[in-house]
Amino acid sequence: MSKPCFIPSTPHEAESEAGAGSSQSSHGVGGQVGEANDGDNIPHTRNGVLSTGSSAVGTDMATQTSSSGLVRDVIGIFVVAFDTKEGNLLEWCVPKELPLEGVEFRALISGAHTITSDFIYFRQGDYFGAACYEKLTVLSEIERGARMKSVGVIVANYDTLHHHLEYLAQQVSNMLHNPGDYSALEEYYQKRQAMIPSSWDTPQKYTSPPVLINKTVLRADGHGEGFEKLLQLYGEQLLVLWRATLLCKRILLFSPPPIGMLCSRVHCISLLGSHTTPGLPSQLLRPLYYVNIADVETLQEQHAYIACTTEKIFEEKTGLLDIYVDNQNIRIPGSIRHLLTITTQDRKRLAQLQCIARSSRSSVQEFINYFSQSNNKIFSTLHMISQSDDNILKRHHIETMGLHPQHDRGFVSELALTHGFDITTSKNSWKCCPCDN
Repeated sequence: MSKPCFIPSTPHEAESEAGAGSSQSSHGVGGQVGEANDGDNIPHTRNGVLSTGSSAVGTDMATQTSSSGLVRDVIGIFVVAFDTKEGNLLEWCVPKELPLEGVEFRALISGAHTITSDFIYFRQGDYFGAACYEKLTVLSEIERGARMKSVGVIVANYDTLHHHLEYLAQQVSNMLHNPGDYSALEEYYQKRQAMIPSSWDTPQKYTSPPVLINKTVLRADGHGEGFEKLLQLYGEQLLVLWRATLLCKRILLFSPPPIGMLCSRVHCISLLGSHTTPGLPSQLLRPLYYVNIADVETLQEQHAYIACTTEKIFEEKTGLLDIYVDNQNIRIPGSIRHLLTITTQDRKRLAQLQCIARSSRSSVQEFINYFSQSNNKIFSTLHMISQSDDNILKRHHIETMGLHPQHDRGFVSELALTHGFDITTSKNSWKCCPCDN
């Protein structure tokens, strides 16, 4: 008889309000003490990858709902094409004043000529984009036998990107067969047009204690296929990515085309840092999704990110990233490897996640709730220590966090430094057990 699975209860899970959501914040890791830096709810599957409903980011002024219930979140629409003489070109866009520098390389990825269709998520300045790509074989010497285009949208919140994929897939096919006809795209823009946000939220000082809320503000719809696939692909290495997410590291995933599956994987990994702790960014790693060599300057400015690419040259750009992921091979430099080492506590955590994946009630939300509660426990304990008289990290504090009391001392200390918790460690306060050595 097989052992029954232990699935941790979720006491803070229920009764989330329909409109609940946390505000989106920019995030910089300065390491200074005391400083912390929705359309339909229908999951969309393309190329076998499930895109969830909402991420940890709530709606803002650039996402409104019309009286008919239609979500108005589109800031712009564009068409990108490949020209045999000039390369990737921005063929058309609305509105004309929308800043779209470099979009022709983000929406039409490097290596796209090797595949017939794909979808792409990417960051465009302060906004986010989704595009669908398709290649059509044509009898044309000028086009060298192939016509390649991408049709995309620009939105303010990345949690609404997937709502547009089905429409974009239809329209890129239409543009390939009826080039020059933009009337349907103009109509879509008029129906879904949103107000352009003037700025993002700024980081907040960590001033209020993290109260464990009895409702979940992080929501997602659909089945847990995305996280289940992550578990199957990475196994215990998923907990390495979880640790790296909490430490706000720079994570880059590589794959040859197509890139859509990796964009979905970026989204899921970014959710490993989900939490409801006041005073910290609502999501620790803002996903950049697809990046290419033209984005080097942008990556140089990032203190923390999760992204993906089809360009192998990034493997050599070690100054731009902390962790390089090539399929199941996760490469970690020696300087931080000791902080991301898998412990016995992590293996227990992995077993719990596998039980959730096998459960009949398994869903994306179950996984998000699991990580959110784990992260809340860690951050609330750090806050408690920082507010105590001696602010000293002790063995029982790490045990309370659900981490290994001996092997995770360095990880917890680095975590406190990253998020500005004022704590100290003292060898005199650490009573080691011989079995921990």
